[in-house]
Amino acid sequence: MIARGFATMAALLMLTSCGYHLVGHGGGTGAIPADVRTLSIVGNADQLQLDMLRQRLRSERYELVAAGQVHDAAHHALLHVRISPVAFVPLAYDVTGIATQYRMTFSGALMLEVDGKMLWQSGLIQRQGDIYISGGPASIDASRTRLLNDLQKQWVSDAVGRVRSGF
Repeated sequence: MIARGFATMAALLMLTSCGYHLVGHGGGTGAIPADVRTLSIVGNADQLQLDMLRQRLRSERYELVAAGQVHDAAHHALLHVRISPVAFVPLAYDVTGIATQYRMTFSGALMLEVDGKMLWQSGLIQRQGDIYISGGPASIDASRTRLLNDLQKQWVSDAVGRVRSGF
C-alpha cells in the first residue's frame, strides 16, 4: 500500500515538472492571459445571470468594463456567454401515465476572444436537477423556479472555475 502511495506521488511530481497542472492548481492566470487588463462579457444570458457572472469575476480580481467603453483594445478580452435553452423533460410516470418526476438541465459555454481571435473555449458546462411533482400548479411552478435559480448559480460557479483554471 505504501509503495502505491509513493508511485502516485512520483507520477504527480513528474506531471508537474513537465508543465502540466491539475485543474485549479498552477501559477498562471487561467484562461485569461496575464497581459489582459480589462474584460467585457457579452452573450445571450439573461441580465440576472450576467450580473452574477460579473460579480463573481470581479471577486476573482478581473476588471470588467462595458463592451463599448474599451480604452485599450490591446489589453482587452471579450468573454462570450452562450446559454442553451433550458431542458425540462419527464423522467418517471405514475400508473395512469402522468409524469411524476422531471429533470431540468441548464447548460451553456464560454469563449474568450482576444484581438478578434478565439483564444479559449470552456466546452459545455451543464448543471441538472430533478423535480418531483406533488401539489398543485403553483407548487410545481415554485419548485421549478427555485431549481432553475439553483442551477444558474451552480453554472456560474462552474464557469468562473473554468475561467480561473483555464480548463
